[in-house]
Amino acid sequence: MKKNEFVEKYNHIEEEFFTLDKENNIANISLEFNNPSEIFDLNYVTKTPILNDELTEWIYSIFELVPNRYKINLNICFDSLEGYTEEELLDIFEKNILLEYKKLINSQHRQRRIALSFLGSGILVLIITLLLTFLWKDGGVLKEVIAYILDVIVYVVMWEAVTILVVDSRERNFKIKNAIKRFNKITFSKMEK
Repeated sequence: MKKNEFVEKYNHIEEEFFTLDKENNIANISLEFNNPSEIFDLNYVTKTPILNDELTEWIYSIFELVPNRYKINLNICFDSLEGYTEEELLDIFEKNILLEYKKLINSQHRQRRIALSFLGSGILVLIITLLLTFLWKDGGVLKEVIAYILDVIVYVVMWEAVTILVVDSRERNFKIKNAIKRFNKITFSKMEK
């Protein structure tokens, strides 16, 4: 394949998997299933359908595949609605997206608490290292080994805290923002035969 052909295919690869309305910046995606039980697991306590993990992961992959400037129209078709109405399925889906949003927010708060505890621990170990260095005058090799180990601990803990606060939080924020804002329209329907 020549370079120009590759570039051309690369620039339009999304169109192989979903329809792009470039004027309105909308990606139209249609999925087909036999019935709703293929995308929902049933909560045995409340009997409320919950999106299964496969569909949830697929939704997150849509956010990565569809260029950010496009909103998403998602149409999910079934051979059989299994007694659900289209409106009930939409309500269940919206509640599940809201539950996923809440899960992501809670995860973000938990990760921030972990990062802040790492940061606090790192600062505490740094203070101990400084005190050890300045107050322990006659330690020789033992002092150097302990100071070196504490230095490594400080660097590792601080690095992990910064990674959680900066790098990981960007990915979580991307998921949180997309869970609510990327869908333009979601429809459920029975396939026409």
